[in-house]
Amino acid sequence: MPNAKEFLERLKDLVIENRKVVLPVVLVAAILITLGIGVSANRRKQQQEEVQANARPEQAEAGGEGLAVPDVPLEENAYPEINELVMKYYKALEEVNTDALTEIVSPLTDTVLIRFTEWAKHTQSCPAVNIYTKPGPRKDSYIAYVYAQVQIAGYDETVPGLTSFFICKNEAGNYYINMEEEIDKEEADYITAINLQDDVVDLNNKVTAEFNELVQTGSDAAQAFIKVEESITKGIQEALLARQEAEQPEEVVEPEEAVEPGEPQVTSVAKKAKAIDVVNMRSSDSEIADKLGKAQIGDTFDVLEEKANGWTKLSDGTKEFFIKSEYLEVISEETPPQEQETQQPQEQETQQPQEEQQTATANPSLGSNGYVTAKTTVNIRKSASETSERLGTIYMGEKLDLVMNQADGWCKVKYQGQTAYVKSEFVE
Repeated sequence: MPNAKEFLERLKDLVIENRKVVLPVVLVAAILITLGIGVSANRRKQQQEEVQANARPEQAEAGGEGLAVPDVPLEENAYPEINELVMKYYKALEEVNTDALTEIVSPLTDTVLIRFTEWAKHTQSCPAVNIYTKPGPRKDSYIAYVYAQVQIAGYDETVPGLTSFFICKNEAGNYYINMEEEIDKEEADYITAINLQDDVVDLNNKVTAEFNELVQTGSDAAQAFIKVEESITKGIQEALLARQEAEQPEEVVEPEEAVEPGEPQVTSVAKKAKAIDVVNMRSSDSEIADKLGKAQIGDTFDVLEEKANGWTKLSDGTKEFFIKSEYLEVISEETPPQEQETQQPQEQETQQPQEEQQTATANPSLGSNGYVTAKTTVNIRKSASETSERLGTIYMGEKLDLVMNQADGWCKVKYQGQTAYVKSEFVE
C-alpha cells in the first residue's frame, strides 16, 4: 500500500491535471486513510498549502473567484434528514435490498449496483453508525463522513470503518447520495480540500488507530475485513470487466468435446455433512485453534478431508475450516457418472440412490467442491427452462452453492436463500 505522501500527491495531481475527475477517486481518500494511511500534522499542513496553491490557479488570478472552501468544524449527527438517508442506505446494505436504492442513490448505475451488491454479500450488520458532515460544493449539499461499526458475515466482533458520501438535494427537495461518475474540477478541488482539513484527517486517523489496534491484537474479524475488502475489489473489477465485454447469449450451446473410446476417466466422491449441534469452526484440527465462526444445527458443508484424529476439514464455499467429526453427520455421497456406468445394473440398484442415478451428466467434475463459479454473465432462473422467470444475474467469478448437477444441462443451486437454476455450460 502506498504511504500517505505518495497517495495524496497522486490524488492532488489527478485533480489538477484533469478538467473532470471521477468522483469515487476523490472521496476514496477517506476510506484508504481509514485502512492504514495516517497523515501527520506537519505533512497535513503542507498538503493543504499545496492544494490551495496549485488546485485553482485561475481563481487566484481572478481575485479569489470560484468555490470558497469554508473552514467550519465537523458537525456530528446535526441533520435529521441526512441521518435518515444514510441509515436507509445501511439498512438496504444489511438486507441486500437493491430496490431500496432507487430512493437513496442517484444515478443508480450498473457500477453502483455491482459495488453495493459485493459489499452487501459480506456485511451482516452495522450496529453503530455516527454521521459527521461538512458543507458541500453545491447549494444544500454536504460531504458526510460515516463512522460505522461493521459486522462481517460469520464473525461476532465488529470492526470500525469510515466511508464518505457526497449528499445533494434534488428539485423535489429530497436529499440523495450523489453517485455521479464525473464532477467538475472545481467541485473535485473543493472536496479534496475538505478531506485535508484538520478535523477530517483527525477523524480518519482515529478510526485508523482503532482498526490497527484490532489487527495488532489478533482480531479474526479485522483480518477477515481486510480479506473481504480484497475479495470485493477483485469481484468488482471482474464484474465490471464482464459488463464491458459482449454478453454471450444464454441459449448458445458450444459443441461438446467427444470422449475417445478407452480414454481414462477421472473419478471422485463428493461428500456433504451437516452440523448436528452448535459447534465452533476452527482454523486447524485442534480445540485451541482460532475460531473462524460457529456452525448452527442443520448447516451443510462440503467435506474436504476426514482425519484419523477425529476432526473433519470442511468448506462453506467461502472459507475452509475444521469441526470435530462427532458433531457432524454425512448426509450425501455422490459417485460420478463414469464410475456408475462401469457397474452392473444390479450393483447400481444396491450401491447408488435413485436420485443420483437421475443426475448423470457429461461433466461429472462440475460442482464437485460443492459450488459452481460463473464463467461469464449468466441469468438465474426459477426453474430449469430458458423461458422461466429470471430471479437475478451473476457475473464472472461469482459462486453459487450447488444442490444438484442435472443431466438436462442445468444446475440446481441456492440463490439468495431459495432454490434456483443456471445453465451448466456457463459455470465451472
